[in-house]
Amino acid sequence: MLIVGERINTSRKAIEPAVRDRDVEFVTKLANDQVDAGASYVDCNAGTLREGEPEALEWLVKTVQEAVSVPVCIDSPSSAAIARALAVCDMARGKPMINSITAESERFQQILPLAKEYQTKLVALCMDDTGIQQAADKRFVVAKDLVNRLTDGGIALDDVYVDPLTFPIGTGSEFGVAMLEIIQSIKNEFPGVHVIAGISNISQGLPVRKLLNQAMTILAMDRGLDAAIIDPLDQYLMALIAATRALLGQDEFCMDYITRAREGKFEGL
Repeated sequence: MLIVGERINTSRKAIEPAVRDRDVEFVTKLANDQVDAGASYVDCNAGTLREGEPEALEWLVKTVQEAVSVPVCIDSPSSAAIARALAVCDMARGKPMINSITAESERFQQILPLAKEYQTKLVALCMDDTGIQQAADKRFVVAKDLVNRLTDGGIALDDVYVDPLTFPIGTGSEFGVAMLEIIQSIKNEFPGVHVIAGISNISQGLPVRKLLNQAMTILAMDRGLDAAIIDPLDQYLMALIAATRALLGQDEFCMDYITRAREGKFEGL
């Protein structure tokens, strides 16, 4: 299970001023805390900054890379900001990930060359020129088109992480089930492709959001989810992921689960 630590995002109240002030100590601690908790990637997102986003994203990537040994996920609506951040990536830490490419004509043409030049992993968001589709069958059509275009364009299937989009169940009771169905359909259609999701969107607007996020993660893993953009500082969620991997046969001889238990990762749960 690939875990993208989501906490370094200027949409979070405490993060934006830290990024604006170039608070190295704050960002360094947050990056380290996420990796220590089990993050495979650290997300870097300065997308809420109306001015200076490219410079801020470049600074974030540099700062995070100096703090931790795992690669970064570069998360931005701006291809210019992504390009600037990729230029300072340390490839020795592993392939960076771009979040995201879509089937929208302009976005696809902007991001594909960057992914090929820097040999990145790619979050493939199920959107096209018609916009965001709530119907799962329509998003699945977009997913198929996007995967085929990416592989035809020279991206290895193993580097594609399809994001089927997560809608809040508070706005539609059917969205949770639809999410599970589209994950399974994508995995069945493209063996070898990855599926990633920003799980916390499922609980937007509802009380005790952690419970819904935790339950959705486990249900989605059973359908084939193998990467998630989540808060790795949620100790109970990370423990549930480890337990689920063991139960699904993804953790040979339960060695990762045993190691985490011996390291005290489950204490206090």
